[in-house]
Amino acid sequence: MALNFLCPVHRDWVYFHPQEALSYLENSQQQGETLLQQQNWHEAIAHLGCAFEATEILMELQGAGESFLLFRLTSLAVLLASSFKHLNEHDCAQLILKQAQQKLQLAADTSFGNKPRLAYIQECLFSIRTNQEQFKVKHMFEQPIFTSQVH
Repeated sequence: MALNFLCPVHRDWVYFHPQEALSYLENSQQQGETLLQQQNWHEAIAHLGCAFEATEILMELQGAGESFLLFRLTSLAVLLASSFKHLNEHDCAQLILKQAQQKLQLAADTSFGNKPRLAYIQECLFSIRTNQEQFKVKHMFEQPIFTSQVH
């Protein structure tokens, strides 16, 4: 199961307009980060999630080895997981990290001949795995008071 944030129309738009999608991605991430600073978790998730999914699509179109896309995927996954955690949505936090890990692992699997790129991907994977472990440990000691539904 994968978390989806883009509607079908916008998903298709990213596929058919990848250059314009790069600007959209940048704006969506910036807006999401601004909302994070304001502790507006639901809205931050919407913007960061759209940027995350657009990044996944661009990785598919441009190849998984683009360093800036690997970095964005990693940072967006961490920001999304943190936002989900603030809403006591620990399963969603773990799911988005797993989704990023799978994409990064796929990139690593196709990068064996390129040691610098593989090393970079391994650093991204380490960041994702570290966050996964932190969420597991923290979640063991936290008892959620309520569960929020994210739309």
